[in-house]
Amino acid sequence: MSISTVLVDAREGSRTPPAASLGASDDVTVVSAHDAASALLQAERVAAQVVVIVAPFAGSLTTVCTSLHALDSQPKILLLDGDADEEMLLQSIEAGVDGYASAEDDLTDAVRRIARGEAVIPPSMLGSLLRRLIQRRRDEASAADRLVGLTPREREVLSLLVRGLDHRGIATTLFISPETARTHVQRILRKLDVHSRAEAVALVSQTGLADRLERMVDGRAS
Repeated sequence: MSISTVLVDAREGSRTPPAASLGASDDVTVVSAHDAASALLQAERVAAQVVVIVAPFAGSLTTVCTSLHALDSQPKILLLDGDADEEMLLQSIEAGVDGYASAEDDLTDAVRRIARGEAVIPPSMLGSLLRRLIQRRRDEASAADRLVGLTPREREVLSLLVRGLDHRGIATTLFISPETARTHVQRILRKLDVHSRAEAVALVSQTGLADRLERMVDGRAS
């Protein structure tokens, strides 16, 4: 039975050699898409088993992965990157892709394997990926502990910092004085063990705690 596959490549007419060869085998059927919207439409239309996304991808990889996984066919998502990039691998796995292939890999074979439910990750990158994922989880746990140490008001202020507000914007939103807002920010920096507002925002964003922070703030509001 042929593996129904959607190839998402924004660079029409300039595909990488692996992508250009995909579909040459009788057991893989390929339709093309050029962005997130067409990828979803095509994947639903053909009940895709696999969706191959060629990097770079315009838009949110997390959003499109979530939408694709919600389809009835629940396709596996394989990211094809021209280079064996460890940072891209880590980001794509966290965004929700099921496998990762580089230009050196046999893409048709990768599609077969991921359709069977196998993990598709370049062996040379697997050890590094595991180490980085473990360290990322440790960083997230440490940052989460520091969030718990903030007062409810400080979490509100931090949430507004993450949204891009300055002292005056925070003061206006929370109906406090700019001086009080500045004091809250200084306490937040000390408790989070960072030196600037930018570092505080990066700590929340890069450890994936933005949603948790919002839930903590909403819980207080309710």
